[in-house]
Amino acid sequence: MKTMQIATLALLIGGAIGFGATHFITPANHEMGLMVSSDEKVADEPLYWVAPMDANYRRDQPGKSPMGMDLVPVYASDLSGENEEAGTVTISPSVENNLGVKTALVKQEKLSPRIETVGYVAFDDSLVWQTNVRTTGWVEKLNVNAIGEQVKKGDVLFTLYSPELVKAQEELLNAYRAGHKGLIRGATDRLVSLGVDPSQIRQIVKANQASQTIEIKAIADGVIASLNIREGGYLSPAQTVISAGPLNDVWVDAEVFERQSHWITANSKASMTLDAIPGQKWQGVVDYIYPILDPKTRTLRVRLKFANPKGELKPNMFANIALQPESSESVLTIPRSSVIRSGDMTRVVLSQGDGKYRSARIEVGREAGEKIEVIQGLNENDRIVTSAHFMIDSESSQSADLSRINGVEPTAESAWAKGEITDVMEGHRMLTINHQPVPEWNWPGMVMNFNIAEGVDMSQLSKGQMINFEMQKGDSGQYDVVTLNVDDTIIASELWVDGEITMLMADFGMITLKHAAAPEWNWAAGEMNFSVGENVDLSGLVEGQSVQFLITKEGADISLVDIKTKKSSSSKMDAHAHHNMGDNQ
Repeated sequence: MKTMQIATLALLIGGAIGFGATHFITPANHEMGLMVSSDEKVADEPLYWVAPMDANYRRDQPGKSPMGMDLVPVYASDLSGENEEAGTVTISPSVENNLGVKTALVKQEKLSPRIETVGYVAFDDSLVWQTNVRTTGWVEKLNVNAIGEQVKKGDVLFTLYSPELVKAQEELLNAYRAGHKGLIRGATDRLVSLGVDPSQIRQIVKANQASQTIEIKAIADGVIASLNIREGGYLSPAQTVISAGPLNDVWVDAEVFERQSHWITANSKASMTLDAIPGQKWQGVVDYIYPILDPKTRTLRVRLKFANPKGELKPNMFANIALQPESSESVLTIPRSSVIRSGDMTRVVLSQGDGKYRSARIEVGREAGEKIEVIQGLNENDRIVTSAHFMIDSESSQSADLSRINGVEPTAESAWAKGEITDVMEGHRMLTINHQPVPEWNWPGMVMNFNIAEGVDMSQLSKGQMINFEMQKGDSGQYDVVTLNVDDTIIASELWVDGEITMLMADFGMITLKHAAAPEWNWAAGEMNFSVGENVDLSGLVEGQSVQFLITKEGADISLVDIKTKKSSSSKMDAHAHHNMGDNQ
């Protein structure tokens, strides 16, 4: 069974902030908060000791961490999982209460995210109409004076004087005087094609006199949206003279982020509030989803439709939008607060009852507010930790089987991998290996503890060796190395690396460096924290500064032993790095 020093960790984390933990932590803390048999611990000798704040800092005997804290012992039973799954930890009820552990059930439900965005009120373009003249002429009288005016169907917008219209009227009157039906029909059709409505044609025939101006009327009710003429102005068919539309219904144009776009469907519910009209809320729907993403903003445009019976919504008003789409299917969900993300891995802490907890790797999908979809790794009604889970995970993840999704068994019975030995525990027939990815089992590269099968010779193995090894899952749930070959590759014991200081606490001997890739150690570019000894001078360094730093490697232990600015020491660094590379060759 995995025994967890949660009480110790709780004090240590507080002590790390104030650097006074050594006054409060005693060896008795190892037993006080935990439900574990003392007889079991007496018989179980420690394998090694680790720093409570850094599981990669290991020593073969008790001592102090770089931060001055007591090292914590790790036992064989902590790693073997004899009676429990690997990574299981046990916490007493009193410690659970002190830590404030809270749990929640995995539920099967429909995701319903709330997507908040902004938009602008606009006319319903499907109902907007516009007025164009069909011949050239001049505006004789304009009856519409401003944008926003209300007009009714049949209202005279303006009168137009056009010599061509006067001539067409004369042709119609001459046809009537001649009594020629064909000419009458042709002259009437010509006036209609020039935009003269039938009522005005009847009036011309009745008066038996051509009118010098023609009335241009509104074709429907609406609010003037654009007005591009003035009295006396010259018009041509190419101009949009007036446009208008009703405001009984309005459109609202909004945008959502690319990652949210998959949620939006036609007729999804939407609500809207306006700063200009506080205290009111309008309900509408998604009317249309534009099929093209904006390449600059990476957003998708959507069009919403809202009823506007009181006419309070006016074009160009700024609106606050809340979209509430709903998934059509039920999925497994967990609270967002329960998820632990670390690099390319996502995990949770499972509550197994009776104070037992275990870190478990999962695969997640869509997010909706405070809920996250679980694709693999959990079942309905599983109980997970939502509060204090980071502290529990810091202990459980050291030995938990995080190489695969929880509950998903590898398809192949065995697999080969390549890795570096970071620790040899010959007395317990165990190795700690920093292995490369294992595609057969969908494993990422990671550091793991392995049991060594009977018949596999360990006498020639040592820290820093590269090996090719075959592994299988044992009956205990741990993975066993059943075959191994020592690689001839030699790992450099020290290395100069380029980097940039991202955080510096010189008084406490702590520094965070964003470093370049180091192919010699199969490192990708990344960021690392270091606690340095008194022999490393951090004075004079500042955050954001480009540096070169010397690191040494002994098994899993990586130490920063020198650091210099690139400007002042580039030649020396290059020479040293070249020397190291030559040694490796």
